[in-house]
Amino acid sequence: MARDGADIAVHYNRGKEAAHAVVEKVEGLGRKAVAVQANVADQGACRTLASETLSSLGRLDIAACFAGHPFRLAEWNKEFADLTPAEIRQPMEVDLLGSVFVAQAVLPAMAKARRGSLILVGSTPAITGDRVGISYMIAKAGILGLTRALATVYGPNGVRVNALALGSITTGPMGTLSEDAKRSLAEEPALKRWGTPEEVARVAAFLASDDSSYITGQTIVVDGGYALH
Repeated sequence: MARDGADIAVHYNRGKEAAHAVVEKVEGLGRKAVAVQANVADQGACRTLASETLSSLGRLDIAACFAGHPFRLAEWNKEFADLTPAEIRQPMEVDLLGSVFVAQAVLPAMAKARRGSLILVGSTPAITGDRVGISYMIAKAGILGLTRALATVYGPNGVRVNALALGSITTGPMGTLSEDAKRSLAEEPALKRWGTPEEVARVAAFLASDDSSYITGQTIVVDGGYALH
């Protein structure tokens, strides 16, 4: 997004060093950047996140909600009936309610400006179903419904809301999987490989740009063809 000309507010919860590393890269491209701390599961913190972004950058045209509950292999593979209330709630508090609270915080400024793009992140298994990660799927399915609702409500104000449904992407948490599990997941999509964060980022940048000016309320599937089977 910075390469496309945007100034950037980088949100973090605990990853301060990583956020500041992104800030440095953005500034190296000649754009303005700030790092802002917030727990997205806290509605008040999300409002502060939006207000600090506005005060630092002067406007808020794009918001991309990538915050997610940590991947925990034991919980992912746990029998559905054995999940504790906390194990069910935590993905919803970060993934779903975090998206709700960020949306509540940023949409008024976008609606007032009569332009904006909000990008939420769902998951391909939320569309296809799966035997594992059911708490996660519940949260991500809620995000897909939220996307359609907000696109309908805020479309008359010139604000677009879209979601990404992601397959297996080579992010840090996936490094905890065994080599056999990684190979098995690579065989599932039609392209027979994992996706990269950069491939996701380019789609997000497209949804943030005027190139997608007539697209709203959609779930863009970025999964290498996993959902085809």
